Amino acid sequence: LGEPLAAGAVADPLVTAFLRRQRRLEEQSRRREAGLAQRLLRFLRKKFYLFRRSALMTCISLRNLALGRPPLQQLAQEVAFANWRGEEEEARPEGGGEGQGGPEH
Repeated sequence: LGEPLAAGAVADPLVTAFLRRQRRLEEQSRRREAGLAQRLLRFLRKKFYLFRRSALMTCISLRNLALGRPPLQQLAQEVAFANWRGEEEEARPEGGGEGQGGPEH
């Protein structure tokens, strides 16, 4: 189950969902077992990226109100930059996980 698929093989959606769920459960257990310093660091990192995104999106919105909407390509790049979450997101496989379900608290 944990091995990569052979070239050209199609993954069963049920197996893919199961593996995704297992990774999520392992990550949750790792977080629960983490020390106080790691928990605090994760909390501060989450809040930093939340504040960063809020500030950037506010600046983009105010600029759009004052100067009009830029081309969609530029707007998409700016929003992608605002949504970037650093090494945390780059290390996450498939770009999925907790950041996909909406705002985190």
